[in-house]
Amino acid sequence: MLTAIALGLCGGLFATGIMVGMAESMVNTAIDRYIGHFEIHTASFKANPLINDYIPNGDSIAASLKALNGVTGVSARTVIEGMASSPASNSGVQIVGVIPGDESRVTTDAQRIVEGKYLDDAGRLPAVIGRKLAEKLDVRLHSKLVLSFAGRDGSIIYGSFRIVGIFETESTLFDKSTLFVRRSDLAGLLGGLALVHEIAVRLANAELVPQMLTSVKAMDPTLAVDGWKDLAPELKLTAEMTDISMLFFLAIILFGLLFGITNTMLMSVLDRVREFGVLMAVGMKRKRVFWLIIFETVFLSLTGAVIGVVVGAIVIDITNRTGINLSIVGEGLSSYGISSMLYPYIPLDMYGGLAVLVILTALCAAIYPGIKATKLNPASSIRTYA
Repeated sequence: MLTAIALGLCGGLFATGIMVGMAESMVNTAIDRYIGHFEIHTASFKANPLINDYIPNGDSIAASLKALNGVTGVSARTVIEGMASSPASNSGVQIVGVIPGDESRVTTDAQRIVEGKYLDDAGRLPAVIGRKLAEKLDVRLHSKLVLSFAGRDGSIIYGSFRIVGIFETESTLFDKSTLFVRRSDLAGLLGGLALVHEIAVRLANAELVPQMLTSVKAMDPTLAVDGWKDLAPELKLTAEMTDISMLFFLAIILFGLLFGITNTMLMSVLDRVREFGVLMAVGMKRKRVFWLIIFETVFLSLTGAVIGVVVGAIVIDITNRTGINLSIVGEGLSSYGISSMLYPYIPLDMYGGLAVLVILTALCAAIYPGIKATKLNPASSIRTYA
């Protein structure tokens, strides 16, 4: 029974750690890839992202945010829906104009360059695109790309950019639809106007998000300030569903543990009918026999639980440090924005809660065998199994 409990809890913890690790991967990669911990837009831009829905005094607001405690990076972006064209094909894209140094403090896209370099020291009209977009447009490093978009007056603006870098993230959709250019280059195409449509902010700790949202909203109530959960509701749903799935999965394990312990202790009682008969014949009260079964079950279960939790924690800690390489199914995982390197993780407070649940499960499982033992007749038990 000790081995069954230990192996069951160890396997259950590891499987739960994988589920939590996948959810954490989706959230962290989305934050690292583009959205940061929260973003600022105009209310109209959120509803319909048009070029004229920019943030007034966007650079001033960005400078104020940089001075706040807990803020590690602020990127004021120009975001335009447009078209990317090559000699072979064309595709609708989101053109993101950034200040390279500021963007690198908010996202990790500069570290995702697989070919070429980032925008930092690039030449005239450089662009960085995703690998999937490069494949779709049939372009490569140093190829020219024509970007077109509607200007502030409705006229179509064209710009010939050269690809200086190709990035690859965990999200296939992002890589197909997003490209980065310097904000100053877009300003040149727009007649010198450095429009700020979006301000992305990176914090030292994700737990600061609620407090920071309140502070930033007070700075300008007319602006829309949204945390990552509001910007990516599918990630919020994933996080919530992971918690529910984790509890459901552990409930199944404990339910199986309940029947396993009940069956084992019931067999133990039936194998020791003569011993219990002797104990009751010499004066042991039935209540003491009942508590004997209860304590025996709890001690066995608690010992097995401790072994299982310790082994499970060690396995999770090792795999969290080394990671589990899932590159063999990396293409499928990238469709969901999950990294091919998985790092299992379980919150520390869960271990204590699990120990309590195992004890409660053991108590419930021991009730029926305990009652069965108290129903034995001492005389017939001794005579039958003599």
